[in-house]
Amino acid sequence: MVESMETVPEYKKTEHRNWINSQQDRMTSLVEKWASINSGTYHRIGVESMVNTLLPEFSKFEAVPQILEIPSIQQVNDRGELQSIELGPALSVRCRPDATKRVLLAIHTDTVYSVDSVFQAVKHDSNRLCGPGVADAKGGIAILLVALEALERFLPQELQEHFGWEVLLNPDEEIGSPGSASLLQAAASRNHVGLLFEPSLPDGSLVSQRKGSANFEIVCRGKSAHAGRHFEDGRNAIAAAASIAVQIHSLNGRWPGTTFNVARVDGGGPLNMVPDVGVVGVNVRYSGQDQEATILHTLDGILSEVSSSTGVESERFGEFTAPPKQAEGLTETLLHQVVETGTELGLNLNLRPTGGVCDGNRLQRWGLPNVDTLGVRGGEIHSHDEFMIKESLAERATLTAELLLGWATNKIPWPISRTEADYGSSEKS
Repeated sequence: MVESMETVPEYKKTEHRNWINSQQDRMTSLVEKWASINSGTYHRIGVESMVNTLLPEFSKFEAVPQILEIPSIQQVNDRGELQSIELGPALSVRCRPDATKRVLLAIHTDTVYSVDSVFQAVKHDSNRLCGPGVADAKGGIAILLVALEALERFLPQELQEHFGWEVLLNPDEEIGSPGSASLLQAAASRNHVGLLFEPSLPDGSLVSQRKGSANFEIVCRGKSAHAGRHFEDGRNAIAAAASIAVQIHSLNGRWPGTTFNVARVDGGGPLNMVPDVGVVGVNVRYSGQDQEATILHTLDGILSEVSSSTGVESERFGEFTAPPKQAEGLTETLLHQVVETGTELGLNLNLRPTGGVCDGNRLQRWGLPNVDTLGVRGGEIHSHDEFMIKESLAERATLTAELLLGWATNKIPWPISRTEADYGSSEKS
């Protein structure tokens, strides 16, 4: 059925908008294909397969894509031992890197769903596509791709040399981007503005500010002993770990907006043996970077007290993986530009804070102002009910293309002053 001009949404009008709308079915098919590839963070083969599947799509531009290997990372296992974990590769494309205006477009290829997860199938449900990673964030990859295709197709040739872009698709965002941090930091230094394609909220709201996040593993080391013959000679590491877990959980409510999620307690062994190893995994969310020292001091105080009372030694591993992200400065300017552009397209984009974190937190810390929820409208992420709203693919690709074309043609003011752009050209390449 052909829509009349009176009922055609604003984002479907004009030549480039019509072209993006014509890509709706293709975008849906791409997301369906990509979501059928298990690219759980720790499934290296799956992440490699995802990148290799993306490669032909990103080889259509004048820039040559690069597959970048990511260094292995160290993580604490359930025996309290540091083990090396290999991650999948990243995909990078840099187009016109010497342009006076440069934009980073980034999102991750990994998902939270392991290779043995029961949630593997993709299905259509009316206006929704349901499946692993459809919203977080394979729908975002499709939006990024088609928005760039529209930019290259419709930006006048004489303006292209002044407008450059870089794509970075990293494989480990779901665990805090420990392996790709150096790639993200380098990309932040080369560009002036960042657009990230994490899913928006179902109503299309953009995230305005985010909490910070830290992941800690606490390893308790006691002394094993026979539970019947020499119980008194043992030092129970599981009991110590449990005490630490309870005390950390009791910190919830001490500081407004700060949460402590005790996510796992591992260790132990045969029931007739006093366990000599216990591991506690904790995630902390907090609102102000000035809280970090207090959080560490409090955690270390709990460890010291439990060690003194039980004779079990404990050690803290981990770090603050993402600082809080505030809607201030150039990031605030960008948010307002996105909202205004959305209004022109007939989209009502609200701004909301969230406790979630993403690479937008890290990029802002490294000096790159960014908007991080230009992905699909969707919901139930990190669950077996994850979904995206199909029509939001063309909707959000149009929004992104409008921003890119607007900046490139000066229809939308470039948010970086000439002085800052000149500095970026000489110091950030």
